[in-house]
Amino acid sequence: MKITRVTVRQADLEYAGEAYSFSQGRRYKAFQTTVVTLETDEGIMGHGETCPCGPAYMPGYAGGVLPALAELAPAVLGCDPCEVTVVGRAMDAALLGHQFAKTAIDLACWDILGKAAGLPVHTLLGGRIVTDVPLHRVVPLGGPEETVETIQDLRRRGYLHYQVKLGHGLAQDLALMRRLHETRGAGEVYVGDANAAWRPEEAMRISAALAEVDCLLEEPCRGYEACRAVRPRLCHPMKLDESIATVSDIRRAIADDSCDAIAIKISRLGGLTPARIVRDICADAGIAITIEDTWGGSIVTAAIAHLSVSTPPEALLNATDLNNYNRTDIALDGPPIANGRMGASDRPGLGTEPDVATLGTPVAIFENT
Repeated sequence: MKITRVTVRQADLEYAGEAYSFSQGRRYKAFQTTVVTLETDEGIMGHGETCPCGPAYMPGYAGGVLPALAELAPAVLGCDPCEVTVVGRAMDAALLGHQFAKTAIDLACWDILGKAAGLPVHTLLGGRIVTDVPLHRVVPLGGPEETVETIQDLRRRGYLHYQVKLGHGLAQDLALMRRLHETRGAGEVYVGDANAAWRPEEAMRISAALAEVDCLLEEPCRGYEACRAVRPRLCHPMKLDESIATVSDIRRAIADDSCDAIAIKISRLGGLTPARIVRDICADAGIAITIEDTWGGSIVTAAIAHLSVSTPPEALLNATDLNNYNRTDIALDGPPIANGRMGASDRPGLGTEPDVATLGTPVAIFENT
């Protein structure tokens, strides 16, 4: 089987709330997503998606996806999409970095591999271990009462895991977490996510002041070294997110004993192919795992679901239903979601197809001439 055509479509995903806000003044009302369709000489098509979370969150932004794909698409034409590692090597040879763009092609290859084998992607990732997984919802930056109201709404919808954005300032962050502690429900899990907003001494002061609050602190300081240095001095378990961008990063974090949990963002790593490796390393090391991505619709969420249900439950902290953060979606038949939990499709491949009517006319087509 050979890839014969690469088609690229783009659309804006409007955030379902007023605005998605987190530390350092970052605030967004919509995110541009990119859907890649791979066609093959055997008539099987696969679809992948990538959606960076604004231009100032990670080394990769929506405006860079199409130029990167212009370098990557010619390199994968003629490749067998079922050989996902071979395709990854071809992309790495054509373009260094730009994992966010490589992700869309990687996911499309896994979709084709599943369809060609007649198997859902979770089977190819090791097999479905659980029926469904707990979901966490991100609570954007806001005041104590606004955040309490948001969590009350999520609680009514069955969610028990909340990732609360911090970074207002020390006093405001302390007041917020204490207020949430007062209203906490049974079985709920809280993660205070500073998105690298605190200096090391600020992280230590906040953790000490919140010693009675049961929570994890996520990426408290800017850069891996600062997080590593502060972790032994915290009163809370620490979760790494932005610091984990490669397989080597998680190997180093485990060797340094610098985290208790990590966030696997599929597009930061470059797709399911490297994400599966990081997942397995963390599960073996006893590191708790959140499986998510920067943003996206049902194609991204389907990839999250397949990786999640094939993860040992003792290793998985939670996952994320990103398609439900948006007012509209760009795909059909997303993964089943109910009562704060998400399953994965048993259809061959990722189990979801792009909504071409919503996506509209392709912005680029690459094929051999």
